[in-house]
This record gives sequence, C-alpha cells and structure tokens, in this order.
Amino acid sequence: MDLLENVTVIIPAHNRPERLQRLLNYYRGTGLRVIVPDSSARLFEGDMDPAQVVYLHRPGLHFLLKIREILRMISTDYVFYCADDDFIVPEAVRELVAFLERNPDYSCAQGHYLTFTPHGSEIEFSPRYIRNFDSRVTGPTAVSRLRGQCGMYASVLYSVVLTEAFRRTYEACFDAAGELRFRNLYLAEEFFHNSMLIQGCYATLPCFYSAREQIKNSAAQTTVSSSVVKTAPEYRSEFDGFVRGLTELLAWKDSMPEDEAEAVIREVVAAPVDKPSVLFKRRVNAFFDRHALLGWASRLSAMRYRQKGLRAVRGLKSYPCEFSTPERDRIVRAVRGK
Repeated sequence: MDLLENVTVIIPAHNRPERLQRLLNYYRGTGLRVIVPDSSARLFEGDMDPAQVVYLHRPGLHFLLKIREILRMISTDYVFYCADDDFIVPEAVRELVAFLERNPDYSCAQGHYLTFTPHGSEIEFSPRYIRNFDSRVTGPTAVSRLRGQCGMYASVLYSVVLTEAFRRTYEACFDAAGELRFRNLYLAEEFFHNSMLIQGCYATLPCFYSAREQIKNSAAQTTVSSSVVKTAPEYRSEFDGFVRGLTELLAWKDSMPEDEAEAVIREVVAAPVDKPSVLFKRRVNAFFDRHALLGWASRLSAMRYRQKGLRAVRGLKSYPCEFSTPERDRIVRAVRGK
C-alpha cells in the first residue's frame, strides 16, 4: 500500500471557495483521503471526487467544534491540516510518514516552507521560517520536551501527526460536560503545539514541504492575541481552561500529580516563544501593517527578509525558490488553474 493511502488531509475551509477548489484539484488522484469541514456561509458546489473527499457544510461553526465533529471520520493512522491557501507537497508527506514509522517516539514532523505571491503571470517564491529549519525537540519525558522548546517556537499545527495524538489533543479541548474550555484561535494553535510535544518528539526534515500564499491573515483582524488572553482579567476563565486541558495531558503522559503538571504548564506558556530581538521585529512589522501610510516600510521589510532568506538557503534543494522542481511546478500549475 502506498503510504499516502494511510493519511488524511483536513482542509478547514472558510469563505474562499476558489482556493478550496484549486486545493481539491491539487490533491486529486494522490491517494490521500480528504475531509473538508466548511464553516463558509454558502455551500461549496465545486468539483469534488466523492470517493476521496468527505465534505461537511457547517456555516458559522467554531473551528474547534468543526474538528470535534470530524474526529470519528478519520480512519487513517496519520493526519495533517492544509489551509485552503496552502499547498502541502504529497511527496514530502510520504517522506514524513516513513520517518514517523521508523521513529515511534515522534508524534509529528514537518519540512521546509516557502511563501508565494502571484504577480500577474509570474509567481514569486520566498523562503519562510528559515530560523527553524532542521530543528528538533526531543527528550525522554514530556516535561523535558516542553522546556526544551522554549525560545525556539516553530508551530507544529501543519505537521504530519499521529492520528491517535491528534484525537487526544482535541478531546482535551473539552471539559467533562462536553463544553469548550477556550475559543481563542491563537490559544488553539498553541494548545495543539504543546499537546504534540507532550505526546512525543518533533522534527523538521530537510525536504520541501509546503508553499503558503502570502495574503493578509484574516484571523489577525478578528482574534484577540494570545498574550492578551493570558494576562487580561476578562479572559481569566478562558486561559484557565486552556491550562487545564494541557495539565491533564501532561499529568497523564508523565504520570505526575496534577498540581505539579499545572506548575510546569504555567511556566512553559508564560515563557517568551522566541528571542527578544525576533519578537521586537514582529511588533514593528505589525505596526507597519496597521498603518496605511507606512506601507512603504512594510514592503521594504518584506523585501529585506526575502533577500536575507534567499542568501541563507541558496543551493538547498528543499527551498526551490529560484529553480524548478517537479513539486514546485505542480503547485505553479495549480495556482494558474492548469
């Protein structure tokens, strides 16, 4: 059996039917199983292969509630998310599954990222997340892995993960009464990240894994930042629910008392996720993005980031920004609708 036949890709669609269609076209015939929990206002009426795709229209349903609904539908041993404006490379998924099967102490793995921006008939590719390439988080215990990743955060949300760990993560997002413990989407990403490290090791492998379209993040316009949720009194209950879910996972995995597990979780989630210099640059760029008159500064910053990235990855086959590979060319054809 092809390894991809044991993998499900989840596409959490929301109000971008044209991007959903191009991604469904991209994965057609790959052997991957596809589940689309769609919270769009309108039903998607595009072209889907019913033998490959399970589609659920749940207009306006919260992300975590969408995912809870599809947990029972995942019948494969491995699963990964692909946003509808991304392309995660099937050949890389196959390589990552093979890695996870050889290394049962790992819960998740991913590869190298590009971003792309269409400019008329041309598509510009740039390196992304180059500070984290080939990073690993290992350790014999969940506590050692949680503490070992501080200051080098590389979200594992779009990694290939073990389905068992995926299910356990989202079950922990709900309390004993079946109610959501938190709703903030940034907390949801951080919860997933820490849950995966609690359940196993993590690796970034040197392969071209994903191309991400460079568009404005709509979630950033409507979602309160996690730093606010963690400190503002009005979000105390939500943050405590977030901590509670991770505490239960850690206490289970490392067989430790819950009060000790909670102390570790609060220590880890309070720590800066990156170096102070990196956090400062992010705040500056966010300030540029919020003010239209500073658009020139935002463009200059993006250009400098791209040039620095191209120098850093020059010659690496896993970053095909300025040369063609079959994997990149297939994404180009998908973007152009060919």
